[in-house]
Amino acid sequence: METGTKEKRKITSADAVTILKKSGIEIGEKKAGEVLELMYFLSKLIVNQNFKT
Repeated sequence: METGTKEKRKITSADAVTILKKSGIEIGEKKAGEVLELMYFLSKLIVNQNFKT
């Protein structure tokens, strides 16, 4: 899922893999990138729906 924006993001796919591994979740770097894209999209959607008039 490509959101179409070129904003700077602080968490990389490799970081996500490391964080999830600490919680016992094994995931590949490509899948981690897809999960991050979804999370960024959902967080932006939630902020827009709840805090913008």
